[in-house]
Amino acid sequence: MFDRIKNQAQDKAAGVADAAQEKLEEVIDQFNQFLPIAEELGLSLETFHIEAGILPELNATLIGSVDRINNETVDRIISENENNKILVAALKAVLMAKSVHEKLEGVYISILQDLVIDMKLGIPPSISCKFKKPG
Repeated sequence: MFDRIKNQAQDKAAGVADAAQEKLEEVIDQFNQFLPIAEELGLSLETFHIEAGILPELNATLIGSVDRINNETVDRIISENENNKILVAALKAVLMAKSVHEKLEGVYISILQDLVIDMKLGIPPSISCKFKKPG
């Protein structure tokens, strides 16, 4: 009986891993479409690493000057790429971060001009933005 339960658990885990791999392939395709657009906005790929496991993750960090982000351009790109969930989520996070940065602008926040975007491309994906001093 234990062997049967063990085999069922292994089969389910393999099914989850296969589904995760398929979803990860889709996320990678969307990320590949995002990179040239990010470059157009002045963002460059800073780091990229992989976390292996039953549910693997790809992690990427992009960085660029918050001053180079043009809201109208970002809105246009979002509307032209509505089916790319990674791209849309990243660009909406960029717009939100820029808006907060502008509202907080003052002596302390103004020195933090580099926008750093950390992307976790897994299941589920997540995107976070932070600011740092240039250089």
